[in-house]
Amino acid sequence: MAYTKEPIVINNPSEKLLKVVEKLRRNKQTKLEKLRSMKPEEFARRVILS
Repeated sequence: MAYTKEPIVINNPSEKLLKVVEKLRRNKQTKLEKLRSMKPEEFARRVILS
């Protein structure tokens, strides 16, 4: 399955779908905050190990 950047529009999303999307957004935000708070040497080590 290929990754695309095309937005998907969902009319009348269910509560369950909204909760899942919100959870994914929070998770992504948490990961970004962790990366931002890393020291440069920790970040370099993480990139090399990935």
